Amino acid sequence: MDNEVEDLFDEGLKRFNADEYGDAVRIFSKVLQIDPEHSDALYYRAIAWTNKGNFEQAIVDFTQAVKKDPYDTDALIGRGEAWQSKGEVKRALADFKKALNIDPGNPDYKRLVSDLEEK
Repeated sequence: MDNEVEDLFDEGLKRFNADEYGDAVRIFSKVLQIDPEHSDALYYRAIAWTNKGNFEQAIVDFTQAVKKDPYDTDALIGRGEAWQSKGEVKRALADFKKALNIDPGNPDYKRLVSDLEEK
């Protein structure tokens, strides 16, 4: 079963990297049906949703990832960017600040926070 999951995940990544986000979402969803704990599939599905412009669904997936691992800065930044795309600046800033608190030396996180604080 593990090989099946990983083969499916790899196929999802191929579609993702080819900008075939609809197919990627479908495949990553299958991976998560088989293995609900597959954090990479959850993360990449969230990014695929973001790239498709479905920020609501992206936020659902990123939130699930953050619940599984509150120190997942990639998920926090991704969710913050999805909030920002929806015009939810306060929520975006809160996620960016959480990521910065986890990794205070990260210049990208510092820039994201300062850019939003200036708005």
